[in-house]
Amino acid sequence: MNSPDRVIIGNDEFVPLFSEEQIQQRIQELAKQISSEYKSAIPVFIGVLNGSFLFMSDLIRYLTIDCEVDFFKLSSYGDAKISSGNVKLLKVLNC
Repeated sequence: MNSPDRVIIGNDEFVPLFSEEQIQQRIQELAKQISSEYKSAIPVFIGVLNGSFLFMSDLIRYLTIDCEVDFFKLSSYGDAKISSGNVKLLKVLNC
């Protein structure tokens, strides 16, 4: 069973280094800094799917400026847990 001090995914157990509250606080700080530094521009945020999706959505939610978002999708794992070392481009940028 998952708890704040451990997360179990399949047969693997993980111990979080940061709490959800700490992560959200840092994302808010980053958004505030980006909003301040790019208030006269429209930045383009580019993430790598699927891992960056939740982080990007949280970051953009806290921004106070307009922006654009796009994603690459890459794969080097296929169906395995260990990278093959060969990166395949599965989705290109649209912008």
